[in-house]
Amino acid sequence: MTGIYEAHPISVFIVALAMLMTPFWIVATYAFSGADLRKGAILGGLWALFGALMLCVCLWDVPGGLGLAGNLIVLVAWLVPSGLLVAFRRWALAEPLSQRWLVALQLWRVIGGVFLIEMARGNVAAVFAWPAGIGDILAGLLALVVLLASRKMPSIPAGMVVAVAVFGIADFVSALFFGVTSSNSPANLFPQDTPSRLIDFPSGMIPLFLVPFAIFFHTLSLLELRRNRP
Repeated sequence: MTGIYEAHPISVFIVALAMLMTPFWIVATYAFSGADLRKGAILGGLWALFGALMLCVCLWDVPGGLGLAGNLIVLVAWLVPSGLLVAFRRWALAEPLSQRWLVALQLWRVIGGVFLIEMARGNVAAVFAWPAGIGDILAGLLALVVLLASRKMPSIPAGMVVAVAVFGIADFVSALFFGVTSSNSPANLFPQDTPSRLIDFPSGMIPLFLVPFAIFFHTLSLLELRRNRP
């Protein structure tokens, strides 16, 4: 079975653009932070490979074929990249990284509006789309407020960085709950007239690839804060 549905062209464009942006954003983060550009290129290449893998998982509807256990693929995709980052943090964070670039990545969270677009087309369950879509948009707006409020400061205050990370991760936890409980599986707590295509392409690349990327940057940001603690 192929995990593709007839999405709005705007949804396809937004998701594809965000996917293509990811490796370049990592390289730019290292470059403009004055860190080792080679490390940025290595991480960017690894994320490009991970994106290609998740695209195959999405297009071949691997999570749907596994039933309830398919939800574990999303959880693994969220945890493994950041877990590896923590394990190799001495290498990845040998030089300081700019919190402005790390926080600015969260501006892209507004692409969660794709869920609202596809909800209107009957492809994504409303019980998931409303909290996940609005939560992502608010996370992006919070990052914008933090960047604007700290634009004249030497660096972003630690409290603001933590606020962005805590709100962003809480939004992901909420989205995971409503995603699982509105899925086409025995865990469905919210029956609906039409099946949800959340995990199919293009919206499926958000939980399978773009969310792990955002969590990765939250982790980078918090690890960078930890480095600067007395």
